[in-house]
Parts: sequence; C-alpha cells; structure tokens
Amino acid sequence: MSKKKRKGTGGSPGISKMRCPYCRSPVTLRSADGIYRENIRDTKLYVCAKYPVCDAYVRVQAGSKNIPLGSLANGQLRALRREAHRHFDCIHQSGLMTKQEAYVWLANIVAAPMAHAHIGQLREHYCQVVIKESKRFLENNRDRIECKNAEARVRALARGGGHGEAKQRTATTG
Repeated sequence: MSKKKRKGTGGSPGISKMRCPYCRSPVTLRSADGIYRENIRDTKLYVCAKYPVCDAYVRVQAGSKNIPLGSLANGQLRALRREAHRHFDCIHQSGLMTKQEAYVWLANIVAAPMAHAHIGQLREHYCQVVIKESKRFLENNRDRIECKNAEARVRALARGGGHGEAKQRTATTG
C-alpha cells in the first residue's frame, strides 16, 4: 500500500486557507508598499483582503518561504504587541536573564509551550499580562539593574570608554 503525497502550497502549512480573525475575509500575501511608509527591505505581509477597511496584517519573516511572524493583528493589537515587546525586551537587555531564559519566563507567564511563546502570537489579554508582569519584574529587580549598570560604567571607565570624564579628570589633575 503506497502513501499518497499531499500537495502543499510551498510555504507555510495552512496559509492558503488563512482568514482574517476580525472579518473572516481571505488573506493575501503582498508587498508592504503602501502600508509601510518606506519599504526599503522589500518586506512582505499577509494582509486582509478588505484592507484598509479592515487593517489586519502580519509581517513575513525575512528570507523565509513566506512564514508569518505571528498572527494577523489590527492596529490596536499591533500597538499592544509593540508595547509588550518593548517591556519584555528590557528583561533580557537588562542582563538579568539571557534571551533564552526570558522566553522561558514568557512561556510561563502566558501558560504556553516554548514553541508558542512569542508575542506575535498573543491576543490583547496576554499582551496586557506580559506588559504588567514585565513591569513588575523590572521594578522588583530595579536595584540589581542599577548595580549592573554601575558595574558596566566602572568597566567602561577602566577600559577608557568613559573618555569624556577621564579627559576632564586628567586635565584637572595633570
């Protein structure tokens, strides 16, 4: 008994059947021209067929076979996702966690497996949870962040990285 091969779209599974979560219209792959102010990187998007009446879209991963970077989102959800990412990114950029550890933390916060712990997949409620929990985490660790920042400044001065202050000190002492 031979197995039949299923014909695919050549891209991500299910893309040809993708529907807008807001108006249920079909979704089309197109250039970001006319949606992004400048599209110098030739970015592609999956866009609701009723755009701009329905402004839902999602960016495609650069260099991929048209893999979306999340789920379709309207303007309000895109703004929430940007804010959630801004606060979440501070966690690993502060040095308190590695990026991998931060994504494990995110998976726990949104009660999702690691494979689904991406802000681009979150809806409004979980974006708000990520914002609130990220702020709480950063506030609870503020003294550790300030200490890490102070240590980094001291290391930069020792390497001559704080040349403005070092020159000023040299000029007054030498």
